[in-house]
Amino acid sequence: MVNDDKRFIYIVVSKTDTALGKLIQKKLGVSYNHCSVSLDESLENIFSFGRKELHNMFRAGFVRESKNEGFFAAHKYSYIAVLRIPVTEEQWWQVKKCLAQFKQQKNQYKYSVLGLAYCYLGIPVKRKNKYFCSQFAAELLQRSGIQLFDKDESLVRPHDFLGLESGQVVYKGEIRNYCVA
Repeated sequence: MVNDDKRFIYIVVSKTDTALGKLIQKKLGVSYNHCSVSLDESLENIFSFGRKELHNMFRAGFVRESKNEGFFAAHKYSYIAVLRIPVTEEQWWQVKKCLAQFKQQKNQYKYSVLGLAYCYLGIPVKRKNKYFCSQFAAELLQRSGIQLFDKDESLVRPHDFLGLESGQVVYKGEIRNYCVA
């Protein structure tokens, strides 16, 4: 039963068939290699750190994704899991406010390949204006008063979201088949 007093944040973890995605999956032995955040159940506006250009993995940073546009439209067979996390009205608005700040300053942010490597090694490292996808998602929520992990945000991996007690997996399957009931 959905509580009408609550709002929800949607975490989208995905298994992508990119070179970096396959490397992460193989080295970490996990199915999911990418993580995004959405405020809307339709997943028309998803935010993360990833490719800014579809065919250029070296130009990466803060991005708006969508299930019907860009990367996911080109990779419509990508396997995803959508996690719904209940939050308060105030927390939801704080996430929206933080996202607006990221959008306004999007050109200042870069993808943190080095941070990704340190995460793999289990060494927490925060670099100014540099994030990888799951670090961004964890820090965005933490800044908004949503504390989900007992570890530094720079050590959070996409599959860690699936182990949260506070979230509910509402969909698993190809992104092209995702729809809101």
